[in-house]
Amino acid sequence: MGIRDLFHGKSNSEIIKRNEKENSNVEETQVNQSASQNQTSVEASDLETEEQKDSEETSISTFKDELTKVAQQYNGQRESLQSLLFDKQTSIQKEADQLNTEKANAQKLVDDAGTQVTKIQNEMEKETQDASAPLVKKQSELSAKIKENQDQAGSLIDQVQEINEELAGLNKKQQQLVQSEKDISAKFESEKDPAVIVTLADQYRDDIENNKDEREKNATTISAVEEKQQDLKSQLQTVRDKLTTDQKELRDVNNQLEEVQLKIASDDEGRSKHLDALTQELTKNQDELAKLQGHLDEKNKELAAANQEIAGWLGVSVPVKQLKFGEDSEIIVDMDGVDDEQFAQLKSAIKVITDRGAGRIGLYTSQFKLNLTSQIAKWTTELQVKGGVVSVYNPLYSLQHQGELGAKYQLPDNAVTDEWNDDHTERTLVLDNGWTLKAHYFDQSDAVSTVDSYKGDHLAESSTLTREGQLTANRFYNDDGTKNRDEYYSQSGLGILNVRYEQDELIQVELLNAVGMQVQAFDSIDGFADWWLKTQFNQSGLLLGTLNNEHYRELLRVTHGEPIALVTGSDMKRDEFTDWTKALSKQQYLADNYATKMKLIQALNQPLTISLMDPRNLPVSLGVPVGE
Repeated sequence: MGIRDLFHGKSNSEIIKRNEKENSNVEETQVNQSASQNQTSVEASDLETEEQKDSEETSISTFKDELTKVAQQYNGQRESLQSLLFDKQTSIQKEADQLNTEKANAQKLVDDAGTQVTKIQNEMEKETQDASAPLVKKQSELSAKIKENQDQAGSLIDQVQEINEELAGLNKKQQQLVQSEKDISAKFESEKDPAVIVTLADQYRDDIENNKDEREKNATTISAVEEKQQDLKSQLQTVRDKLTTDQKELRDVNNQLEEVQLKIASDDEGRSKHLDALTQELTKNQDELAKLQGHLDEKNKELAAANQEIAGWLGVSVPVKQLKFGEDSEIIVDMDGVDDEQFAQLKSAIKVITDRGAGRIGLYTSQFKLNLTSQIAKWTTELQVKGGVVSVYNPLYSLQHQGELGAKYQLPDNAVTDEWNDDHTERTLVLDNGWTLKAHYFDQSDAVSTVDSYKGDHLAESSTLTREGQLTANRFYNDDGTKNRDEYYSQSGLGILNVRYEQDELIQVELLNAVGMQVQAFDSIDGFADWWLKTQFNQSGLLLGTLNNEHYRELLRVTHGEPIALVTGSDMKRDEFTDWTKALSKQQYLADNYATKMKLIQALNQPLTISLMDPRNLPVSLGVPVGE
C-alpha cells in the first residue's frame, strides 16, 4: 500500500462492502444479543423453578421435622398425662379398696354380733322351752279340758232350759185341767132343776172322768220330765265341778309357769345383760356399716369419673407405655425355629430397636453344633445388625470360648508318607506307628478343618478344628465302627464336655470342671441345654422373638426371661393366643401395626408396654374431650 492510500478515501464499492459488513455485524450482534437475552430468560426461569422446587422441598422437610417433633412431644405429653391420670385412678381405687376392707370388717362385726345375739336368744328360748314345756303341755291339756267341759256345760244348760220350758207348759196344762174340773163341779152344783140335773149328770160325770184321766197322764209326764230335769241338773253340776277343779289347776299351772319364767330370767340376768350389750353393739356396727357404704358410694362415683376422664383423654382403659432402650440395653434374639417370615420380622424389629437406642444385640440358639461362628456371621449379616457385632448365647459355644486361645493343632512332621488326592481336597499322612491321618481343609484356606485318624483300616478318631487352628472336639469310635464318645474342648484346650454313646445311642452328657472332673451329668443334650439356660444364661437381657414361635415361648418358659414379643394381627386370631400371653413374665410387645396394637390392648385389658414395628399411624386430626 502506497502512502497515498493512507490519506485517500475508499472507493464506493469498498464503502458499500464495508457498510454491508457493518450492517451484517450489527444484525448478528442483535441476533446474538436477542438469543443471549432469551437464553438468560430461560436460565432465569429454570433457576426460578429450581429455587421454587428447592423452597417446596425445604418447606416439606421443615414440616416433616416439625411434625416429627410434635409427634415426639405428643407421645411424651400423653405418657405424662397417662401417668398422672392412672396415678389418680390408683389413688382413688386404693381408697375405695380401703373402704371395701373397712366395710368387710364392719360387715363381719355385724354378722358376728348378729350371730351371737341369735345364739343367746336361741339358747335362752330353748332353756325356757325346756323348763316350761311340761307346764305348757299341762296348760294346753287343761285348757282343752276346760273348753270341752264349757262346751258340754253350755249344751246341758240349753237342755235344762228346754226341759224347764216343757215342764212349765205341763204344769200350766195341769193347772188348767184342775180348774176345768172345778168349773164342771161348780156348774153342776149350781143347777136347781132336777130334770136338768138328771139329764146333765152323765155328761158331767164323763167330763170329770176324762179330765181326771188327762190330769193323771199329764202328772205322769210332769214326773218324767222333772226326773229328766233333775238328771240334767246333776250332769250340769258334775261338769261345773270339773270346770272348777280344772280352772283351779290351770291357775296353779299358770302360776308355776310364771315362777319358772321368773326364775329363768333371774338365772339368765348375766346373759340378758350380755344380750343387751351385744344388741347395742350390733346397732352401732350397723350404723357404721351404713356410713361406710355411703363413703364407698361417693368414692365409686369419683372412680367412675376418673375412669371416664381416662377414656376421654386416652381412649384406652389401661396404661400403655412405649418400649425404651438405653446404651446398656442388650437385646437377645432367639434364632431357634425361625422361618423366613419370622426372620424378616426379626430383622425389622432389630432396626426399630437399635434406632431407639438399644446398644447391644445378642443372638441365642440352642443348636449343639461345632464351628457355629459361620452361622452367627451369616445371621448377623442378613439381619443387618448395626455395627456387625453381636454377643453369642449358646450352651456349647459359651463353654468352648472360655479362657484364652491355646496352642494350635499341628499335623505330625515326621510322616512316612504325605500325599494329596487328585482333587487336592484330602491330605493323607502315614505315620511310622501304623496310623493313618486324613486331613481336610476349610474352603479356600490352608487351615485344617478335620482330621480322621485310622488304625489300620478302622476309623478310630475324628478331630474337628476351628479356623484359628484350635482343637475343638474329638469323636472316638469302637472297633465295630459305632460311636464311643465325643470330647469337647474350650479354646484354651481344656476338656469341657463329654458325650457318651452305646450302640450309637446317646446315653449321657458329662459336664467337666477345669481339671477334667465330672461335675454334672445329663440324660440328653436338651437336659444340658436346659441346665445351661437356668444357671448360665444372661438373665438381664431382653429376649426378642416372635410370639408364634414355640421355641421362643419355650425359651421364655425355661429362663423366665423378660420378653419383647413380636405380635401380628394373624397371631391374635389363633385360639392359643391368650394362653401365650398369660405365660409371659411381663407384658411387653412389638406390634406389626397400629391396628394390631389397639386390638392387643383391648384383648389383654391390662397394663402393657408396647411399641410399633411400623409407627406410621399419623391421624387425620387430633382432638380432646368436649368441654375440657
